[in-house]
Amino acid sequence: MIQQLHWGEIQQKRFSAPDTMFANTGRWLYVIGDIDGNFRPRSNPYDLYAFGKPQVGDPLANRLQGVWAQPVKALNGYTFIIESVDDIWPLVDAERFTQTFADVQFEYRRGALTAFRTDFVPKDRPALFTTLTMRNDGTRPIDVWVKFFAYFDLRDAQFTTLGDQPNHGETVQVKGERLVARALRLPKKWAIAIGGAVQSAEVRVTTGQDGHPVGVMKYAAHLEPGAVQAWTIAVVVEMESGAARALKNLEDWLPLRESLLAEKQAQYADLLTCGPRFHSPDAHFNAAFDLARANLQMLEAESRALGRFFYAGLQTFPFWFSADGSYDIQGLLAARFVQSGKNHLQIGAKFDLLGSVPHQRSPSGAIAVNGNAAETPLWVISLWEAYRWTGDRAFLESVYPNAVQGLLEYTLGKLDPSADGYPSGSGLIEREDMGAKKLDSAAYTWAALRALENMASAMGDTATEMRARTRKDRLATGFDAAWWNPAENCYSMSLNESDNSQQPVPHWAVIVPLEVGLASPEHAATTFTTLQAKYMNQWGLKHTVGSDERVWTLPTATLSRAAYRYGQAELGFQMLQQLSTTLDYGSIGMFHELIPDGLSFLQLWSGATFLRGTVEDLMGVQVRADLHAVRVAPQLPVDWEMAELEKLNFGGHTITVDVTRTRLTVNHLSGPDPLTVTYQSPDGSERSMVVEAGNKVQW
Repeated sequence: MIQQLHWGEIQQKRFSAPDTMFANTGRWLYVIGDIDGNFRPRSNPYDLYAFGKPQVGDPLANRLQGVWAQPVKALNGYTFIIESVDDIWPLVDAERFTQTFADVQFEYRRGALTAFRTDFVPKDRPALFTTLTMRNDGTRPIDVWVKFFAYFDLRDAQFTTLGDQPNHGETVQVKGERLVARALRLPKKWAIAIGGAVQSAEVRVTTGQDGHPVGVMKYAAHLEPGAVQAWTIAVVVEMESGAARALKNLEDWLPLRESLLAEKQAQYADLLTCGPRFHSPDAHFNAAFDLARANLQMLEAESRALGRFFYAGLQTFPFWFSADGSYDIQGLLAARFVQSGKNHLQIGAKFDLLGSVPHQRSPSGAIAVNGNAAETPLWVISLWEAYRWTGDRAFLESVYPNAVQGLLEYTLGKLDPSADGYPSGSGLIEREDMGAKKLDSAAYTWAALRALENMASAMGDTATEMRARTRKDRLATGFDAAWWNPAENCYSMSLNESDNSQQPVPHWAVIVPLEVGLASPEHAATTFTTLQAKYMNQWGLKHTVGSDERVWTLPTATLSRAAYRYGQAELGFQMLQQLSTTLDYGSIGMFHELIPDGLSFLQLWSGATFLRGTVEDLMGVQVRADLHAVRVAPQLPVDWEMAELEKLNFGGHTITVDVTRTRLTVNHLSGPDPLTVTYQSPDGSERSMVVEAGNKVQW
């Protein structure tokens, strides 16, 4: 079947399998299904890869599809069925699927009938609208029954429960022309209301094959030749005030269908046109920059417990993750998700019982997984990045005490009894054949000390600034001697607790010392040679040589950053291009978790790190909103004669950066103060000028 993307001037089309997944999202609700209109059972793809089937005891096995208002599920799916005297036509065989980000559209044809299903989730309401439009393309009148089926599945999300115990099941009743479902565990709070915008001939409840209730709404249709008729159904989820509130919201929101859709269309239209935008000779790369921003918008979420934050991915990771936010914060802020991005980081200040930044929280606020040894250092790094991009003093003051406590007392205290700067415990990726001290945790701890040193300086805390600098320099002095493995020509992934003896593993995180700038130039060069010989394939950086040679976007983005940092700009650009390759496979318009496709079909860090790499590495833009300053050191790919980064915003300043082989222009479009612009040329020399808003500088 045909899958296409229509978003402003971005128009794409390709043939795809009918079971390719789609999503439409708002901040309070999302729907996941298949592009032919079906809702096939979906399970954790990690389990499917590891075991070939869902893990035993997984409460969400075969249930990740459908309608979710995290932290709860509402429907396993829904469908329209067209019935005539001699035919039953379930609308699960779409010929064409269209993604616009504001909505999704399915096109069906049978005989003289053409049917269109249009689904959308409002941007700020826990609701879903699905509209069926039918047209008679024949020469004779047609009489049919239109039936809408809602497959209820009121279920808690993974790692959390809305009540004190998991909910198992629901009751569904007909109230007038509405369907009302109540959770068995919290019937006075957790409810769903479903209803149509036009009068139905029948509303009833039956039982599905899985034992859950199925709501049925039936409509009569008579279509003369050329006639068009439409039916809109709304689904409303309520988690606090029960069925009465759900029904009231349904009655209030159903008449607003057109205005709510227009509001969401405007949201994505503004996202596309207001910037930032990227222009180069590579149209695919330019579109990827825009699509990455759309993906971030799709993953922006909100809950009563957490406020606004970002899901790590769909279908697998609709949760708050600390590490994901840490890798993504520059991309989020460059894409103008300022308040949501800052709040995502501030959630990390609510430490777990161990004293660490948690690894994962449910949208309910419950901690799903405690933090690992790399978690707090990554978080501290991201705090400095956020301050650098926003200049928000109040934000810095709110998180600074936790940064000091988390890094100096927990990471370099509880987890580092030997005081060598190498915290013990699980890192980002854990294997049984690794030592207690992990390379990624050690390298990120060094980078976190650098970030804390900068934050302490900004806060005027000279004692902490000196303490962080001393620990940072001490860690760096002995790092290569402890971690460099000459036999493997790269860094060792772990050290043993007792004697710091090396225990290497061929894992992608050997790149982390290069990512953060801790590696010596000689060892960085050797590592690149080793990676290209053993760790890479045509898609990017392998996860683990020999045992899992799939390519994730995050390791590949990490390699890109490391390459740019150590003067390997062409390799860095190649890895950025590989990130955008995911857009050519699977769900259209989506950055996936794997390259070219696989696991989560919509992954936060895939798009965010692409934006980060384009802005900070390829274009070389390093902002200091707190100082009203920016440094620009572009590294054009060899095949490009120009590139332009249009309407980049940071700390109230908006700039456009235009670079050619012979010229760099920085236009200070607007800002609260004059902006100090520094150009760093390829030979490392720097020139600076102060530019008033409305003026530009050129070298």
